[in-house]
Amino acid sequence: MYEPEQPKQNAFDAACIRFADCENLEQVANETAMRPQMLRNKLNPNQPHQLTVSELVSITKQSGNDGLVNSVLLELDMTAVKLPTQSGESKSPVMAAMSINICAGDISRSICEVESEQRLTRRKKDEIVGKAQNAVRELVLLMSDVENRCQGATPFVSMCADAVFNGLPIPGLA
Repeated sequence: MYEPEQPKQNAFDAACIRFADCENLEQVANETAMRPQMLRNKLNPNQPHQLTVSELVSITKQSGNDGLVNSVLLELDMTAVKLPTQSGESKSPVMAAMSINICAGDISRSICEVESEQRLTRRKKDEIVGKAQNAVRELVLLMSDVENRCQGATPFVSMCADAVFNGLPIPGLA
């Protein structure tokens, strides 16, 4: 017999609901030249109105909330990471590695809590996914930093200076 398929946009529908719950839709709509009620309708999975790609980009940029874009990419078995726009946001490789470990520990703790309760609420799921996205972001930033440091002679000098200032032993000086 024919069984109807489950909707393929469950992740996007859930992201629309989360976005509507945590953002000031009046402000986002006004800043993106959209009527607030129209934005509410487009974020409601039960309404026929849907966001266009340009509207999705506009409200993501305006709100700084990339949950909708991440849910679209999740449907394509992909993920995205927002890269820093200013150099002041970069960390040393050691600090980046520590941040990655902190994120991994938070994820492990959350998973253990879920296992002990044997219940995964939507809020807890969103929290775990957010922590995982932070960990992936930190990993991508670390990879980018390492790639940037390893081009030409200047990165070699920079890495050597980091090693000296961070207390790495230098042969012959001990």
